[in-house]
Amino acid sequence: MEIPKLPPVDVPAARAGTATTAATAQQGLPAAVNLAPLADRADIRPLDVAAALQILLAEVRAGLNLPADGAIPPSAIPPSAIPPSPTQAARALVEIFLKELPEDAGNAPAWIAALARVETVMHSSIERAIGLVTLWPEVSAAVVDAVKQTRALFLFALGPDRQNPLWLRPEWLGLGPRLLRFRRRRRRARRRLTDPDWRR
Repeated sequence: MEIPKLPPVDVPAARAGTATTAATAQQGLPAAVNLAPLADRADIRPLDVAAALQILLAEVRAGLNLPADGAIPPSAIPPSAIPPSPTQAARALVEIFLKELPEDAGNAPAWIAALARVETVMHSSIERAIGLVTLWPEVSAAVVDAVKQTRALFLFALGPDRQNPLWLRPEWLGLGPRLLRFRRRRRRARRRLTDPDWRR
């Protein structure tokens, strides 16, 4: 059986073909690079209020080195409240804040130092979360406003007002006594540090 011989390979033509393929690949490279950000953005969903609030809580927990659980506790969500609101997220922030403070307030300097640390970390984490939400692609103004409203409610809840109207809402009823106790402890600790008569 006689096997037909293949024609010899034209080396210059093969090199030319290889060069053409390489040039084509190089020409197509910018197109692939330009499409890469579009492919990455295809996986990014529009940010809604519930997701933005979860980002806020997750940033705060990360700042305090807490377990990565950004969920709003069920106690802060009444049955009729779906999806989560800034009020519920603010209540969750207050719960985190109160749990991070020492139970024993007898050592005023140590308790005030712990208070300052928790306040600093939470405030910086909240600001970082607002920055992340603001920079989210195509985020709506309503979503950014919801996160900022959560910050305002959190600060208002820890303010000096003893008769806070927030406590009349169903999701805040259980926190009223705990916040009153926190205010008493904060007031006494500050007086121990600043009032000579109190120290004596």
